[in-house]
Amino acid sequence: MLDVQTDEFTLVLQPNRRPSYIEGWEGMAINLINEFVRLSNLETVLGELKEVSHSLPQGYSNGFVCDNKPYYFAIAYHTDFIQMGICIKFSAHAWMAYRKQYESLFNSSIQIHQFLKNVNNNALYTSRLSRIDIAIDFINEKLNVSTIYNQLTKKNQIIKTAAGRKNHSDLSAITKNNITSTFYVGSKGKSIKSLLRVYDKKKEQIDTLGVRYEEAINCESWVRFESVFKGAYAHSLSKQLETINTDVELKNLLVSALTDRYQFYYVKSEKLTTYTKKMLNLLNQRNFMFNSPSPRNNLLEQSQMHVLSGSGLFPYLFKVWHIWGDEGLKKCVEFLQDEFENYEPTEEVLLWLKKYSVLYTKQGYPFK
Repeated sequence: MLDVQTDEFTLVLQPNRRPSYIEGWEGMAINLINEFVRLSNLETVLGELKEVSHSLPQGYSNGFVCDNKPYYFAIAYHTDFIQMGICIKFSAHAWMAYRKQYESLFNSSIQIHQFLKNVNNNALYTSRLSRIDIAIDFINEKLNVSTIYNQLTKKNQIIKTAAGRKNHSDLSAITKNNITSTFYVGSKGKSIKSLLRVYDKKKEQIDTLGVRYEEAINCESWVRFESVFKGAYAHSLSKQLETINTDVELKNLLVSALTDRYQFYYVKSEKLTTYTKKMLNLLNQRNFMFNSPSPRNNLLEQSQMHVLSGSGLFPYLFKVWHIWGDEGLKKCVEFLQDEFENYEPTEEVLLWLKKYSVLYTKQGYPFK
């Protein structure tokens, strides 16, 4: 199965009318933000926004984040630089959560082209993307990241654009024990306008106990081709998204954006690889529907995994059991329970509980 997604994205709003003096910018910025929040139903969907001066997109001085949420979403501006506009940053998790909650509240799905039309329906500002990440997932397609990377490094496969020009971007990888789990086509520098990351999504979600962990453990394989478009490329996609009316048109735009720059060929036969053909075949699907994954908070599970495998607790218990047997282990556990009853939580722990306890109450026990 192949799936197409918009992953994370960043949107920049620019005022249609600039203030005469810089002192008027902050008040105007707040007005633009209020209009964006109203048109997007943001606080209805994601919850209350909290004003902060930290944890904002780089270079911005003031803004708002979603309060007490496990994902990153921010709206920011700089009090001294009008030209920086208003930055709206959705992490992949935040966009997933927005789509899921929006569908639940309004009984209607929403994709990025519909979202942009909603927030652009105003007379105060214009907007365009400064970054958008597009993902094509190969789920249970028997694709292997390490094999693809080895074929590229051995020059058995090459990458071309849709126009047939060879892609000369740098190739780098994350390799352990001769197995590559991630490789990059292009540099990760700030000025780069496009980058392709190909990685084992199943491994990534399992290793990090990610928000799609349960999907990962229930599939045989999951390889993601994820392209990052910035600057002029992202601006161009903004203009094209304004013309989109259906999910099929959106799917075609997203697939075309990735495959226009990254097509994999066999060197000897000069033919497209099987997996690139499958990507291009997506363009022929007329009844395409976007997947709506349910993000799951796994922070407590990550702490649990650390206790089980990385904290040293189990090696300690094993030593106690080896020396004193079952009775010694029992006394040790009783001792730990007594010590726990005397434990005073830190301010950090109390803040964590305030932020996540309601979410975990709804999710249920993580003890599996």
